Amino acid sequence: MKTAIASTLAVLISSAIAPAVHADTGSGATDPQLAHNVRVAFAHSGVDTSHVFVFSRSGQVTLIGWVPERQQVALAEQSANGVDGVTSVNNLLSRGH
Repeated sequence: MKTAIASTLAVLISSAIAPAVHADTGSGATDPQLAHNVRVAFAHSGVDTSHVFVFSRSGQVTLIGWVPERQQVALAEQSANGVDGVTSVNNLLSRGH
């Protein structure tokens, strides 16, 4: 399980290192700006992001990591979907130990 998460994380990080381009999201936000906006939405909704990675590519957001409470998995997805410019959310979050 840890190997699969590490591999997925490595692929996402390597694609996030590419130069920032304007995502075709309708909001005009770059991919890093969109990921930041998702993290801000998490803070406003009470999602603990200390172990959460947020990746964005052309409006498609991927959430990887864990949250302390089961309810926060769904709350994170709802919060991300509510951000202007997000077109889809791939929620790979799990409840931590």
